[in-house]
Amino acid sequence: MHPIKRIKSFISQRLGWGDNPGISDAEALDAQIEGISVSMLLGNGKTPARTRQQILAKWMEMVGDPIVSTALRLHVTSALGGNETSGDVVFIERNATLKADPAKQKIVDEIRADLSRILNGAAYTVAFNASAFGDGYARVYSANKVGVTQLYVDALVHPAMVTPYERGNTTAGYVVANGPKLSSRLDVMQMARLKLPRMVYLPQTRAMESAVKLSLEENDPAKLPLLVAQVGGSFLDGAEGPYEKLSTAMVGLIGQRVLDSIDETMLTVNMQDMTKDQRQEYMKNLRAILTASKQRAEAAVASGKPFLSRLTHILPVWGDKQLTAVSGSMSSGGARGSSGTISIEDVMFYAKLLCGAIGIDLSLLGFADLLGGGLGEGGFFRTSAQAAERARFLRVGLTEFFNHIIDIHTYHRYGIVFSPAERPWQIHFYGSISALEAEKQTTKTEAMNTGMLLAQALAGFKDLNLDKATMIEILTKILLLEEHQAEMIATSMSQAADAANDDGAGDPTKTDQMEKERHAA
Repeated sequence: MHPIKRIKSFISQRLGWGDNPGISDAEALDAQIEGISVSMLLGNGKTPARTRQQILAKWMEMVGDPIVSTALRLHVTSALGGNETSGDVVFIERNATLKADPAKQKIVDEIRADLSRILNGAAYTVAFNASAFGDGYARVYSANKVGVTQLYVDALVHPAMVTPYERGNTTAGYVVANGPKLSSRLDVMQMARLKLPRMVYLPQTRAMESAVKLSLEENDPAKLPLLVAQVGGSFLDGAEGPYEKLSTAMVGLIGQRVLDSIDETMLTVNMQDMTKDQRQEYMKNLRAILTASKQRAEAAVASGKPFLSRLTHILPVWGDKQLTAVSGSMSSGGARGSSGTISIEDVMFYAKLLCGAIGIDLSLLGFADLLGGGLGEGGFFRTSAQAAERARFLRVGLTEFFNHIIDIHTYHRYGIVFSPAERPWQIHFYGSISALEAEKQTTKTEAMNTGMLLAQALAGFKDLNLDKATMIEILTKILLLEEHQAEMIATSMSQAADAANDDGAGDPTKTDQMEKERHAA
């Protein structure tokens, strides 16, 4: 039977499908009655569907926060590293997996000379935009017979200004906003996109239902409709809630301290038996004293110098007069000091929650005192190593981004575009992320120590002349090796022992020598 027919027969037998498998209208209606609908993707009351502009505007607000901005910068620098001498972060090297071809090697050398400076100049900006908004863009300027000459990565191609369009899962073009009513259309030869992996779905307003239906049912990728790319991939996609809570806690704490800093006092003045002129003169003097006191306090605060002189005020009175102060601040309920329950611990809790959602530890953002003894002496390295793991997403996206730019370069300069499997170059990043390197070295050292201890143990077992079954039992149950490893080691030791016995069986001199060595050991 033909392979294709055999596969169809297998599908028909296993799945009950005929030559034209499908779902009947009745079954589709049952599915809708069961509650399967796109409304689930449009969110709920807690996470409602938002437009692209609303989501990006929220992330832009978050990027302005110092904690969020510093966390994203740390992710970017962890992903890119940097050569200590040249400062380069992107390296174009020959693909060692391909067969040596002088012509292709020359192309790689020319690409490295032409694009290294350009790619290194754009790497940090595009990577930061991608980590914050899920996408980063670069306007590619190129010329025939020359290739790529410049990359523009600044405000005009900010992710909030660019709307990418996709056909299936492939970027097909871009619409860039130039103003309230102006826009430009760019193709994939004019713009490069750094797209981070989408791991969390964000409820968003949908495109036309007919286009969505067509994109799902069409099998030919060339016939798929153009749809606006969904927003996602940002490191901030799960941090909006903690950010809002942290902002609220900060506002509450600052507002409480501002209110508590207000020193307000109420005075009652007894002006009984005073004439009208006396009352006016008395109040005039009292206001002058209080105004002068306020001015002296403001001057002392502005200059930062204490006021050391003694002040004396004289208020003439008539009869039995008194000046009474109602103590306490009006803003704090009549009592001095803090009247709220917000403390710095509330703020720190939400700050830790926000950093955890972004994928970094708060101790790396200037709070090194948070590193406790539980992590040991190398706690900083272990914490930063966990933060650097998310930087791998950036490296994956940057590799595709740079490969796309190099493809544009080779098309314009050489008139060719290499397939991904035949590219004579590879994109490498500087591997000096100190935290990851420290973890690698620690793991390698511990592995070497384990190997040396195992070798010493096997050397001791060799003199015991144990049979194969006993060796396997010891290696698996005591030394906790895998069964296939124990089988291989026991077999090798058994064969080595048999070979040694065969070599010394017919030679009395060798036998005596082996006995002496055994006794000496």
